[in-house]
Amino acid sequence: MSRPPVPGDRFRLASMTRPEIEDARRQARVVIIPTGSCEQHGPALSLETDTVRAEALAVKLADRLAPAVLVTPPVPVGVSEHHMGFAGTLTLSPTTFVQVVLEMIQSLRRHGWRRVFVLNGHGGNDAALGVLSTIVMHEMPDVLLAWSGISPLVADLSAERATSTLRGHSCEVETSQTMYLSPDSVRPDRLQPGTSDRSKLQGPAALSRSNRAIHMALPYDQVTPTGALGDGTAASPELGELLIETAAERLAAFLSRFAAETIV
Repeated sequence: MSRPPVPGDRFRLASMTRPEIEDARRQARVVIIPTGSCEQHGPALSLETDTVRAEALAVKLADRLAPAVLVTPPVPVGVSEHHMGFAGTLTLSPTTFVQVVLEMIQSLRRHGWRRVFVLNGHGGNDAALGVLSTIVMHEMPDVLLAWSGISPLVADLSAERATSTLRGHSCEVETSQTMYLSPDSVRPDRLQPGTSDRSKLQGPAALSRSNRAIHMALPYDQVTPTGALGDGTAASPELGELLIETAAERLAAFLSRFAAETIV
């Protein structure tokens, strides 16, 4: 028995047949690679939160910009060493993560695509994506690669709406986005405030957050006992809709220009 069609299947490479892809390739100038993680997200969000947010937003963008964009399968495990103190978290080394995404880009290039956008749902992947960008620029100068996170696209709105003075992981921002994009990934009855006040941080955790310009890596279980920074109980699907739809609007404007850009 064949499975019922899933919304967005016509944009997902893995759900398309070879002839369908050959037809789509004539108009789809951009391919989005969603990257996420399999890591703890506090007591109320599933470990796939980063991945489902990235893939759902990628499909939303493909729908909005059809037929100019296709979406690869997501990379479901990321760089999550800082969450390994919590059960269930899986991690790749930065080197492995870079290699996986690099080889996906190499595959796309061999099929004729020269514009790739990585939509990243997990901040722990950021440093590795910066390295990846340099590798692609050096090894594949005929490929334009761009990438972004999700929440950074709407940091201005988050700052206006969020109640916690300390945010960053399973807070009202991320929880709201997940409520809107993937409600089944949220256990509303298990939502509880995480570490939401900077003054509650002690020792190395307080030091690591004392200056945003200074970076200091710490295991997350040394930062917050619940695994969450920020108050997920303040989240709402309405806030999630505002954040995601605004992010989609801003990204769509960029990708429209990205698709048309000439590669020197």
